Amino acid sequence: MTFDSSSHPRRRFGRWPWIVLLATVLPAIWHVVNFPADIDPEFPAVVRPTFNRRPPPAYRLAEPGDTIDRVAIYVASLAVVLALGGLWKAGSDHRLRAAGLAAALAALWHAATPGPTFDGWHGLGWRTAFDPAAPAWLRLLLAVCAGGLAAVVALGVGWKPSAWALRWRQAREHGVAVVLVAALMLAVARQFEIPGVEPAGYWPRWAFVWALVLYAAMLLRLWPGRPPGLRAGAVMAAGGSGLWFALVVGGVWLSWYHRPLERLREVVPGKIFISAMPTARGLEIAQARHHFKTIINLFPEDTPLRSPRLPEELRFVAQHHLRYVRSPASVADSDDFLDLTLELAQEPDAWPVLVHCHGCMDRTPAWVGIYQFVVEGKPLEESLRFIEQHRGYRPKASVTLLYNRVLPRLAPEHARNDPTLALLNRCARGTVDPYYAELRAEQEHEGANPEGDGRVSVRQVGRASAAVPFTVSKSRR
Repeated sequence: MTFDSSSHPRRRFGRWPWIVLLATVLPAIWHVVNFPADIDPEFPAVVRPTFNRRPPPAYRLAEPGDTIDRVAIYVASLAVVLALGGLWKAGSDHRLRAAGLAAALAALWHAATPGPTFDGWHGLGWRTAFDPAAPAWLRLLLAVCAGGLAAVVALGVGWKPSAWALRWRQAREHGVAVVLVAALMLAVARQFEIPGVEPAGYWPRWAFVWALVLYAAMLLRLWPGRPPGLRAGAVMAAGGSGLWFALVVGGVWLSWYHRPLERLREVVPGKIFISAMPTARGLEIAQARHHFKTIINLFPEDTPLRSPRLPEELRFVAQHHLRYVRSPASVADSDDFLDLTLELAQEPDAWPVLVHCHGCMDRTPAWVGIYQFVVEGKPLEESLRFIEQHRGYRPKASVTLLYNRVLPRLAPEHARNDPTLALLNRCARGTVDPYYAELRAEQEHEGANPEGDGRVSVRQVGRASAAVPFTVSKSRR
């Protein structure tokens, strides 16, 4: 806040803040009503139904640290720059300006520490100060930070009702009273969930963005003094832009620290985690929190699409003496590999298990669906809802073919009685699963090369030892 009753005559705020607000409301509405009817070009004849009440992208946007929280970081950083600029004016109410800056910093902190965390970690948000599972020193530090910002705001606004009345008159004189109240109400709404309304977290996150939009607009409206000259304006614009960029980088980093592995999620508490292909730095942070014993890489790295991060992961596994299971490139070994991973996921000695592919968009969520159906006995519809929400899109048509092929083999009785699997069979009617053609091609190749290529089967390697690290791949070199 940058009130200075001596420098601004009373005038209306204008319509532009509300126009900007409307421009952010429309995308929010669009994402919860628009069901994309995209076709999977790989298998265009396979029908892909939707299993959630809302379009899958809406659930993805509602996740902590995703797009909506990033937008909040951008706008909160702008509010900090505007509030800090107000402190430069001499002779103004610096206590109130400091309160405005403290409020902007609190908003940036809240935007950059999205909760709840996916993996059960306590996080660095203000609510962690009340979390008994968090370390005592961290709870104290966060309480001091939150209390300090709150104290600056309270001192700037004032403690007595007479001070509140004065601030309200000033807000009305500057034409920002309605905007200030709306921003405050929306910021409070961010702290509560709407029971029974999906996607969970979607509307509260948007409410916080809208609060920040109005707050930044108010700070801009109350920018003190006359417009600067050309040279001074250029310096201020460059300095403000640099500060904004630094704040955004810091906020995004703090948000990343809450999710050190991309798309990290705990799917079975304390037992099974999933993520995208990890980085060495991300693995170090995640390992310190969760102490993984097993890592399963679902992507066949012995292909031209091998991840450049693989060497880092292999070094990490060797340094920490972890069990490592690597997907074979051979189609003939794929069923054995799937059986092995499902067995490992049920072994207490293997927990916690980190399962990943490259992007955690297709193979890994599809594997989770198989685990939930085969091991946990969940309805397939529930697993498909999870995949849609995690992926942000409907599952690929190849997942439909995969489930039609492997679920009857792994859980025949459950598969016979599951209506959603029957639906998937109808959706893929007339489409041939390329698995069988690839398998025949491999068998023909092996028939033409009877001596083989030195490949060790998944079942041989996977069952060799459950107590030491091992690698399952197309070949042992």
